[in-house]
Amino acid sequence: MSKYKFNRDQLKFDEDHRGLFGRVSAVVKWIIGSVLLAVLYYAVFALFFDTREEERMINENKMLLAEYNRSLDRLGLVDSVITELSERDRNIYMSIFKTTPSEIGHSYRYELYHQLDTSSDRSIVNVTSSKISSLDTMVSNVSESFKRISIAVSDGKEHLSMIPSLLPIKNMSVSQTGAGFGKKIHPFYKTMSDHMGIDLLAPVGTEVVSTADGTVKEVIRSNTNRGKGNQIVVANEKGYTLYYAHLGEILVRKGQKIDRGAVIARVGNSGLSFAPHLHYEIHYNDNPVDPVNYFFAELSPTDYMEMVVIALNNGQSLD
Repeated sequence: MSKYKFNRDQLKFDEDHRGLFGRVSAVVKWIIGSVLLAVLYYAVFALFFDTREEERMINENKMLLAEYNRSLDRLGLVDSVITELSERDRNIYMSIFKTTPSEIGHSYRYELYHQLDTSSDRSIVNVTSSKISSLDTMVSNVSESFKRISIAVSDGKEHLSMIPSLLPIKNMSVSQTGAGFGKKIHPFYKTMSDHMGIDLLAPVGTEVVSTADGTVKEVIRSNTNRGKGNQIVVANEKGYTLYYAHLGEILVRKGQKIDRGAVIARVGNSGLSFAPHLHYEIHYNDNPVDPVNYFFAELSPTDYMEMVVIALNNGQSLD
């Protein structure tokens, strides 16, 4: 179909005979116009409508944010449960050992914070959710354990006084600690021998107390410079047998029932003793055990550790 253009000079329409260049130019203009129109349509569409990928990413972000908020709620719940368990643990510890438990600090970990800083939000949320699930399981198990412990403590509270948890010498300081449990050098024979208890240095006449409830099983008085001198043996139905040796004055009799903390004797230097002191032993179900393991119930953590070090490093006994 031919095209015409208006000739202003002759005031008539003449047939337009365009060449190849004119046709190509018209096609290029048409293509450019179409592209510009398409770009305009896309910009308007993108401004007011989301693509499938954008919609998917938006929904995914909403899910991650919801999971993150749920994780925060669960983390807060776990924190409150752990705080409650810590308080119950503290109360149980104090009811048994009459002292507060030592705290264990947490050190700074650069690697952890660097990993958090370089990880994606999705991986942090996934790891956090996994950790919280593990904590939920652990808290549940610990909570059940504390319930069993609490029931056991409540049922056996009347028997706690049968655990030898006191220091056997009144107003004793850590510096009075002598040789502890194990192989020690005998002060007179200079040979290695089994030291089945602990030596506690004290002046003659210092009060010796019963470290647990029990019955006086044996009272031994000796006038010789041999053996362990004046001794008291206390036993109870929970399997503990307590030995007090190298005593001076004895204040109880055989068969007498005594309470924990009762004064039963005074420190002496009887028997084969290098200096005035108390030799103290604990036997549980007829097996000797290290008495220093029971002293932390009445000592602060710092004093207890100091006593352990002194007892271990003192290589010579006093008897």
